[in-house]
Amino acid sequence: MIRGRTRRQREFSPLQDKTLANVLRHLFVTEFGYEKKVLFAEVMIERILATIDTFVKPVSLLKPGQLLWMAVANDGRKHTYKPMKDTPQVPVILDLVADDDLKALVNGEKFLVVRRHRHARLLQQALAQGGVLAQTDLAAITLTCQCQVGQDIAHAQRARDRLLPYRGTVQDIGPTLSHKVEVARLLEAGYLEPEICRKLSPIHSLRSVENYAQIYKNVIKLLKRGFAPREISAILSISKRLMNAYIEIVKELHPEIIAGNPHFQKQQEYVVHTPA
Repeated sequence: MIRGRTRRQREFSPLQDKTLANVLRHLFVTEFGYEKKVLFAEVMIERILATIDTFVKPVSLLKPGQLLWMAVANDGRKHTYKPMKDTPQVPVILDLVADDDLKALVNGEKFLVVRRHRHARLLQQALAQGGVLAQTDLAAITLTCQCQVGQDIAHAQRARDRLLPYRGTVQDIGPTLSHKVEVARLLEAGYLEPEICRKLSPIHSLRSVENYAQIYKNVIKLLKRGFAPREISAILSISKRLMNAYIEIVKELHPEIIAGNPHFQKQQEYVVHTPA
């Protein structure tokens, strides 16, 4: 018996150890071979419980029309070629049905228009909470086919004259054009770097935009000087896919540069031809 403890302390202190942490501790020690690594097990359990606490939101935090969804973490990394189970995720609370949606429907707005606004809103809300949604997330959440989601996003981007923050653009994955390519197109359209910063979503730093713009300018210079696309990719340390996209822009806006490059006809495999 421990001296100095009151009767109540002796009787009720054991109840304080009836915790999930201790249940997990017992499981680690008795079934997973951590009997000689108890301290290590306790640190792991602490991290596990902290993660659960982060991911589980009480119902009181959700308002009518909202849902809890898991988004890929927007942590500055691309997380390409990883299965979702190996990709960091964060919980985000999204307004599936907002007051503005209902007002628009009451006022006779078309369902198509409301749906486009909803898709744009969900992407922005996820980004504001440290996550990014893919087009497949929107398809599952709103029960809209993925091709229609892509069309909605494209329409909203044209209407807003800026990119929406879905995973393909934020993390430069999938078949979508990356921010680097969007910078090139805006540059060709006559926008200055500070203006381009504000048109990208999420808004990019001036330093990043200037770097992207310089890469594109260097591509044009090297094409003019007769370098092969494969050589340019190596010199500038850019991917084949990005080089593809740049060549398509130059082919569209500066066909004389492509025509004057002696290596271009030998590098047809670099050019991506998209169906009409």
